[in-house]
Amino acid sequence: MKLSRTSLSALVLCTLLQGSFAVPAAAQPVDEGLHIGVLAPEEGNFKLLGDEINGGVTIFASSVGGLVSDVVREPDTCDATGGADAASAFVEAGVDAVIGFLCMESLAAALPILSSSGIPAISLGVRSKIIAEDAAKNGWLFYRMAPRADDEERKIAEAISSKWLGRPLALIEDGTIYGRELAESVRLLLEEVGITPVFTDNYRPSQNKQFGLVRRLERAGASHVFIGGDRLDAAIIARDSREAELNLTFMGGDALNAADSDPTLVNGFLAVTLPDPVSLSSARNALVQFENTGRSADGYALPAYAAGQILLDAKRASVADDTPLAQTLTGRLFETAVGPVEFDDFGERKDNPFRLMVWRNGNFSPVDRTNENSNAVLPEAAE
Repeated sequence: MKLSRTSLSALVLCTLLQGSFAVPAAAQPVDEGLHIGVLAPEEGNFKLLGDEINGGVTIFASSVGGLVSDVVREPDTCDATGGADAASAFVEAGVDAVIGFLCMESLAAALPILSSSGIPAISLGVRSKIIAEDAAKNGWLFYRMAPRADDEERKIAEAISSKWLGRPLALIEDGTIYGRELAESVRLLLEEVGITPVFTDNYRPSQNKQFGLVRRLERAGASHVFIGGDRLDAAIIARDSREAELNLTFMGGDALNAADSDPTLVNGFLAVTLPDPVSLSSARNALVQFENTGRSADGYALPAYAAGQILLDAKRASVADDTPLAQTLTGRLFETAVGPVEFDDFGERKDNPFRLMVWRNGNFSPVDRTNENSNAVLPEAAE
């Protein structure tokens, strides 16, 4: 177990300064300080992601000085044994809460151990609905910064029903588990509100040309197309539809938020995906702190920073109200670097973090931030 603590001298200095100067309420010390546990990969394929989490927590802890007493770090080995061992180490260290959990196996093993000692776990990566259902059934202290697995499909159905209502709709997918299940889930959700596509089909992925699919879309009379597939296939389908002089409007899912390809996406291509945290106005102050230390704010770094903000505010409330920290995590709106976050009674985010984004000149930006006219944003439905 690796254990790092802020120095005693820093804590003493912080106490002396508090006695000499008027400190704003938001900067008041929290009891003995916040004790944070971090479970993140330290080797293997996920080490880069673990470095992002550890970096985000480190920057947060340094930004609030002695208000964070220590950060206890354990490796996430993405298996049940490692998850249980890490949870036991966190209990022994007396942390207030644990941030991290990118893997379902380690999270499922750690939750019973942590919860039995009143230690909440904030997951940054696990999207599974099953773990949330198990947590609710067993009373585990589970909280999720990441979206639920079904948030993506719900936001897609919402976007289609509000932006494309009354338009001839096609749902196509690439035959993979992700593409097929996403398209089918969207179809069922649309069916609930009375929307039926004029065309549904699947296509062979990783093809250099998709003119056969494009011709089928033309014959079906579709004008708006949702693609359950990856970025490269989506770009090829859009390119070939333009070469065939078809005026089609396209939308994809979170899989489109990937490395650029050749061909690139055409301007106006819609995607329901997660905004890059560093692009959010709420991240500005945190980004300054990252820049000052030379650390990257990409990936899980800002969400980990935001999780630290949540825990510090929750601990303040728990000390003030003399209640367990886990109790103050529920039903309270936290202002963070990744925007407002509020957990419901089951530890899920009350908001859906997915957004409808539009591709413009090499970047995705939220649809409601673009003033450019395009068939991707219907004038009568523009936000």
